[in-house]
Amino acid sequence: MSSTEKCPRTEAISARVDNELVEPARIALDAHVAGCAICAPVLAEFRQLRATFAALPDVAPNVDFAFLVDRRIAATGVPKPKRQRWRWWQLAPATLGAALSLSLGGYLGGALVLGSQVAAQPAALQMAAFTAIPPGGLCPALQACNSMGR
Repeated sequence: MSSTEKCPRTEAISARVDNELVEPARIALDAHVAGCAICAPVLAEFRQLRATFAALPDVAPNVDFAFLVDRRIAATGVPKPKRQRWRWWQLAPATLGAALSLSLGGYLGGALVLGSQVAAQPAALQMAAFTAIPPGGLCPALQACNSMGR
C-alpha cells in the first residue's frame, strides 16, 4: 500500500470485524491494514470490543418498564387529552367542499369521455374558435356569424 492512499473509514473497519464486507473489499482492507500503522490498532481495538461484548451474559429484565413509566406519568397529574367530538356544523364546510369537488370532477371527466357532448360536436363547431371574425366583431352577413347558417 502506498503512502498516498487514504485510510479507509472507521465504518469499513467495523464492517470487516462484523464480516459484512464483500470479498474484494475485504482483501483490499486487509492489505491496507497490514501495512498501515494507523488502521492496525483500530482493527485490533474493534476485534477486542467485539470479543468483550460477546463474552457478556444475556440479561433478561424481570421488570416491566412500560408499566413503571405509565404509572409515573399518571402520578404527575397531567390529564389525558380528551378525544374531540366533531359537531355537524364543524364538518359541514369540508363535506360541502368534497361534494362540490366530486361533482365538478364528475362533470369535467364526463366532458372528456369520447361520445360526450363536447366530443360529439361536428368538426365545424369545434373549429369555430379559429374563424376570421374576431370575438365581438361585426358580421357582414348572418350566415357568416352563425355556425348553423341560419
